[in-house]
Amino acid sequence: MFSSEVTVLDRSRRREERLPADIRTRYGTGGFPDRALCRIVDVTKHGARLEVYCDLPLSTIITLTLPSTGTVRALVVWSNDFEAGCRFHEPLTDSDLETIFQKGHA
Repeated sequence: MFSSEVTVLDRSRRREERLPADIRTRYGTGGFPDRALCRIVDVTKHGARLEVYCDLPLSTIITLTLPSTGTVRALVVWSNDFEAGCRFHEPLTDSDLETIFQKGHA
């Protein structure tokens, strides 16, 4: 007879709620800020989940173009298939986050 133990992780471990978005934009690497297309799927002050159309390796530093707020530098902290998660080097302001949220739901 076999026995196993299952632990259910609480999704509330996140430091803040992700805001859904649907923003088509660009990111770049190595000093080329508008190199590739992507879509911001959700966002927080500290990072974003992106839909990407080419491989984006783990630990890559990118420059992400955000609507009305300019560009931000971010580190790719996870990546699989056509999605990637990035952490911003500097957190977004409440005003920037609100602008992004509004543009993503226009």
